[in-house]
Amino acid sequence: MPWPAQDGARYEQRSQPAGKRVMKPFGNVILMTVICIVIFWASMALRPANARDQRAHDVVGKPRIVTRTIPGALMPPPKYDKLYDGELEIRLFSNAADVQQACKNVSGVHSSETGCARFPDDHKRCWLYLGTEDLAKRQGRNYAFLLRHELAHCNGWKHPPTTEGRKFNIGDKWDEAEGGKWIAAITKMPKPKLPVLTRILPASPSGHLRDPRLATGVL
Repeated sequence: MPWPAQDGARYEQRSQPAGKRVMKPFGNVILMTVICIVIFWASMALRPANARDQRAHDVVGKPRIVTRTIPGALMPPPKYDKLYDGELEIRLFSNAADVQQACKNVSGVHSSETGCARFPDDHKRCWLYLGTEDLAKRQGRNYAFLLRHELAHCNGWKHPPTTEGRKFNIGDKWDEAEGGKWIAAITKMPKPKLPVLTRILPASPSGHLRDPRLATGVL
């Protein structure tokens, strides 16, 4: 009965390659497992150093503080911040250089690029030299404040022409300016009421602005 023997031999010959095929994938699995374990432990060994570096990077230095300088303006005391009842003339300029030149001619010494006032000792008349509303906006200032400041000079308010290097914060009062208070230059406020006798004129040649008989108030 040779067929069964031959069949068995054939069976055994076929089964051997199959066994080798089973062993080969199993060996690959073991190899891959070993590689993964090596990579895992290598990453764990490096992780503490990286973590320390990250923590050190996170805490280096102090939180960044951004500061910004806000232009200040001197608000007159309440007793001068009122309606001016004399005769008023306002001359407007469209650029700061013209305002500065006009105010320099008025005072003879000090100049301002925002505005100034001149008046006789009795304060019955007052002349203001100011930039236009558009110029005030470009300078980051409030036109209504400029008017109120200069009209306070028309009412008799005085303050030193400069702070002589002294620094003020918003909200500070200046004793030498009769208690004038420093505010942000862009502070919004209503325009002051102008007297009945008010004329608003275009600027005349700056050479004709100065009158040594008149006192001045420079912003």
